[in-house]
Amino acid sequence: MSSRFQIDNAGIGGTPFLTFSVDTTEDRDFTQDDLDDNLTACVVSDNDEVGMGAAGDKLFGKVVWVSQELQSGTAVPALCAVQARGVARFKFSATAPSVNQMVEVDGAGKVRKAAADEDIAAGGHLMRGQVIAVDTAATTCDVWLG
Repeated sequence: MSSRFQIDNAGIGGTPFLTFSVDTTEDRDFTQDDLDDNLTACVVSDNDEVGMGAAGDKLFGKVVWVSQELQSGTAVPALCAVQARGVARFKFSATAPSVNQMVEVDGAGKVRKAAADEDIAAGGHLMRGQVIAVDTAATTCDVWLG
């Protein structure tokens, strides 16, 4: 069956956004340049704080905005807004995740297929974020955050 309509669920159910401070750890913070490059996958790194985390960390959500105000003595934005529910579109790294698999962060603002666990097969890890669509040409996947 052919349709003139295209399915695009990105952003559906994503509001309201949550406000967090930005992790100031080198290579774990978010800047406007990161957002412009679609490097938006985040983890909770401290109390009311998000960052890029380390490869294999649990995905929390998608950073959608960073403040122009910087944290004192740094070039790191003071605040950010995070989409923590609904459908979010992320860039992925390494092997493309598959529909119905779970994802984790890659530590550089993208997601990747969740690693295997001794009790759970690869792609079925008890992580947050179920893949509902994959675009291998654009290296993006749509993820249901819950």
